[in-house]
Amino acid sequence: MTLSRNANLREVGKPKIIASGIGSGGHYFPAVVTAVELLRRRCDVFFLVRKGFQEEKIARRYGLKTFLVNSRPFFGKSIFGKIFFAFILLHSIFRLHALTRGGIGLAFGGFGAVPLNISCLLNRSPFYVFEPNRVPGRATRFFARSARRVFLGLPPVASLHGKISITGIPIRREFKVDRRPAGFGRQTGKVRVLVYGGSQGARFLNDMALALQDIIPGKWYLTIISGIRDYARVISSKKVRTHVIPFSETPWEEIRRSDILVSRAGALAGYEILALGKKVVFVPFPHAIDDHQYHNALYFTEIGDALLRAEKELTPKDLAKCLRELMKRKRWRQTSLILDAEKKIADLMLKDIENEKT
Repeated sequence: MTLSRNANLREVGKPKIIASGIGSGGHYFPAVVTAVELLRRRCDVFFLVRKGFQEEKIARRYGLKTFLVNSRPFFGKSIFGKIFFAFILLHSIFRLHALTRGGIGLAFGGFGAVPLNISCLLNRSPFYVFEPNRVPGRATRFFARSARRVFLGLPPVASLHGKISITGIPIRREFKVDRRPAGFGRQTGKVRVLVYGGSQGARFLNDMALALQDIIPGKWYLTIISGIRDYARVISSKKVRTHVIPFSETPWEEIRRSDILVSRAGALAGYEILALGKKVVFVPFPHAIDDHQYHNALYFTEIGDALLRAEKELTPKDLAKCLRELMKRKRWRQTSLILDAEKKIADLMLKDIENEKT
């Protein structure tokens, strides 16, 4: 249900939570998982979305009440783009004014958090910020001091001002079940390799995967999640032992069927892979802001069966060597990830609300 008017109406006695996961899957999936948990705790939850964008589709799939705002990125845009950003920001803040009055904001990072946080500040309403990466984004750093609490998905590389709680990253329940390695202990010699580029930087990994076709052993099989834009090119170059799909709405199925992965190092994707107990070679996207994927991958190699390789130094032969090295490791390493992050976030928020009442 999409609400645009009378959005301040709610059931008396229930905390009103306004959650924003606007942006990429790394924002809206943790936001949706947490919103559903807060709804289960009998909170009145509103979920901010952009009309026609993926976060609207996902929020409705999970039965959340949605509220439409228009939010756009600022950094990396032209002067005209930045002026347009300012106009859109003011309009979004105006639309949110009634909703955030008497409510509590919960912003899951990125440019989508900005109008919600400012609206809460203007209404003197408390708000929380969630940051998935080890290097906090600009919006997180800017609002950290003013937030009631900052939830961190991963241990930060440097100190962050404000009240900090490391909670882990909320992930969908499908990533929390059947965490056994798919092919571990099999005697057939067959190995399934999944190349998982994500929404950014998929082209380089696609090229690596295509080059691997002539290098990997005969009983190794490739699956490439190519991304929609690169799908036609990749599928035209695939060979018999390679399966190509443009994207997957159920990535846990592809990951679970695989023995080993090659992936970028977005915080959510890396967390999900390790949550399923998979071996993985992380190749951080080199153009990520503040090189945050490198720092994510560095942490993931400390807690899981993972290797880190920089894109600029990686060749297909080097990648094949890394895959063989990981497959030779006989022991399956259980990660120490927090798998109930949404519950920890809800616990802390509701505890703060109770403390405020007393």
